[in-house]
Amino acid sequence: MNAIIKQALTVLALCMATISAQAVSIDDGYNGAGLSYNGDVLGNPDVYQITHMEVTYDSANLYVSVFTNFFEGADSLDYKYGDLFISTNGWRPHGTAANRYGADDVSNGEHWEYALDTDTSDLYSISEVDYMDQLVLSGPGTNFRHNQEVSVNTSKATMVAGETSNADLSGVSSTVGAPGVISYTLTLADLGIMDLSVSTALGLRWTTTCANDVIEGGVSVPEPGVFAIFMLGFLSLALSRRQTTRVR
Repeated sequence: MNAIIKQALTVLALCMATISAQAVSIDDGYNGAGLSYNGDVLGNPDVYQITHMEVTYDSANLYVSVFTNFFEGADSLDYKYGDLFISTNGWRPHGTAANRYGADDVSNGEHWEYALDTDTSDLYSISEVDYMDQLVLSGPGTNFRHNQEVSVNTSKATMVAGETSNADLSGVSSTVGAPGVISYTLTLADLGIMDLSVSTALGLRWTTTCANDVIEGGVSVPEPGVFAIFMLGFLSLALSRRQTTRVR
């Protein structure tokens, strides 16, 4: 193998080990179906509003931060934090961004491959076999957005063996109307992602147990543009070295 190519591959491997992309923001552009309510937040936005997610990654982990006003005890109805749902084959909601996916619910929306339990930090895989049995849904009741997946049914789904993903509640709000953050770290290997040289399309979802506000969205890991820049740099380096060698 040409020495220049070997050097470029070595540099690429080193960069792959340390690369961290700029945060990608998923704004709350999802309403979802449920009840007869078609707005974004059902109830008091100072309690239930989710503004956005921020997603970053490195060579080993995906980091997801959910920015929300909600904290357990913010209302008198005993609603809880939901779980983080992950799709590893892209994000396919029902409907369009123009209608804020207003007809999307568990019957027609994305099927999730994983869920990270916010309470225990355990990661569960969700099978297509008996899919619905592995989910906990919102509702019934007038204070809920109905038929939205809110958490994983830990008695039916399968815990990922040896997983190291986790949830961090240290940044949650404690004041009504003041946003806080729920942070998740997902080990890429736990999600079956082993090769970051290939862009992987992911879907993400989070809500509370009442689903009074829901956020869903898609990202790519890594972003194709990041590696295009790196490869352009490697090509320039190789050409530069080749020209220098010829001059000598």
